[in-house]
Amino acid sequence: MKKKIQDYIESKKLFYFSDKLIIGLSGGADSVFLLHILHKLGYQCIIAHCNFHLRGEESMRDELFVKELSKNYQLPFYKIDFDTFSYAKENKISIEMAARELRYQWFEKLRVQEKATFIATGHHEDDN
Repeated sequence: MKKKIQDYIESKKLFYFSDKLIIGLSGGADSVFLLHILHKLGYQCIIAHCNFHLRGEESMRDELFVKELSKNYQLPFYKIDFDTFSYAKENKISIEMAARELRYQWFEKLRVQEKATFIATGHHEDDN
């Protein structure tokens, strides 16, 4: 499978080994697999985790899991906390839209700060 993924990345010219990638790591299966395969293939990965504080203790467990994963992979780890409910209310948007806006604004700031080339996020076929 690793070879097929590498061939796909190369054939589509998605990115190169010289590129630095910000990996949006939620702690879910999609983003963990994305990190795992890109790291195994040898890409330069930086882990970025957003804690939206939407699911109480589960949010904290995700954060701790991602932090531990970054230690195991020996990769740079950045995280940010958001007051997602307040942002949604102030901007009169849904919680989902608020989280999306906050996440991608921060990812872009981090990309510039770290001189990374791309931001990668893991999604499965049914994600909207």
